[in-house]
Amino acid sequence: MIRPLTLRPLTLRPLVRPAAGLAAALALGFGLPIVALAQPAGDPASRPGLTPAQWQKVFPEFRQQALKDNRARIAILQRGGRCIAAAASGDALRSCMREERNAMQQQRSESRSAMRLIFERNGIAMPERRWGQKGPGRPGAEGPAGGI
Repeated sequence: MIRPLTLRPLTLRPLVRPAAGLAAALALGFGLPIVALAQPAGDPASRPGLTPAQWQKVFPEFRQQALKDNRARIAILQRGGRCIAAAASGDALRSCMREERNAMQQQRSESRSAMRLIFERNGIAMPERRWGQKGPGRPGAEGPAGGI
């Protein structure tokens, strides 16, 4: 006998055992980034605004600047960590976080300026800015993932 299709109300009851669901979430959460990092970065020609020859020309300086920026960000985080560990009140904690945020913003600004100089020194127009533009998944963006 064929039973008629019935629609049940949506519930928050788990569809699988909690342990199995947690294991699946952890596998997906840890597995996907590893796979993504293991994939090749792609053809330099696919970089917006740069030809392969231009990318090859700026790559050594670009890499050095990226390393310098990385070291600076690590130092900011370490200073912030020491400040947070020493904070004895909510106001002190907020102050530490504000100082860290301001230092990171300053570092990003300095890094962008250094990158602009690298491109100018090599006679290459700075590629079009992509950060800060609205897109799927970003706060305030149109579409299913943003602005929720």
